[in-house]
Amino acid sequence: MCESDHPRETMWLYRVLETLMEFQRSRRGLDELRDRLTPLAWAEGVPEAASFAEGENRFRRHPLASVEAIGCSALLMYWPPGHATLPHDHGGLWGIEVVLDGALDVEEYVRSGSADAPALTYARSLSLRTGDSAMFASSDYVHRCRNLSNVAPTLTLHVYGGVLDTYTSFDRDAAGRLGAYVQVARSDRTLS
Repeated sequence: MCESDHPRETMWLYRVLETLMEFQRSRRGLDELRDRLTPLAWAEGVPEAASFAEGENRFRRHPLASVEAIGCSALLMYWPPGHATLPHDHGGLWGIEVVLDGALDVEEYVRSGSADAPALTYARSLSLRTGDSAMFASSDYVHRCRNLSNVAPTLTLHVYGGVLDTYTSFDRDAAGRLGAYVQVARSDRTLS
């Protein structure tokens, strides 16, 4: 377990953990959890994307320590300029994503079909800025996220209803057929 580089950021991480523990104790709805997490984008000590620009400018997932014990997972994700994901699900978990610094474009889809012949139906696009959030609860939910800036990184907080070990990404083959590919979720250094 690695310590945050800045004491103010460490206090902010504790506020996130406290919010998640209170949610688990109260068993209130996801809307309320989202409403409690979103203001943390403006709280004292919130990490900035620039503080995560560690040498190599690549997409990174930083888990928060001690979260699995309360039945969910939380990560800070660093999005370098121009980075985009393939459309992907979240292994059947619910999720909340909050933009802490920067902007993120989210294209949402509904998955149907079978594992051998998946189909994605476009639902909507969201343009999220600092302090905005997205939430999902359906196991058929799929999205694609993009940092549309070519110069500025983005930092986001992601909370999932369990540990996201694997997920399915969707891509087209040379013939244009949509395929589903199970991926292992890789993480960078743990924050505490």
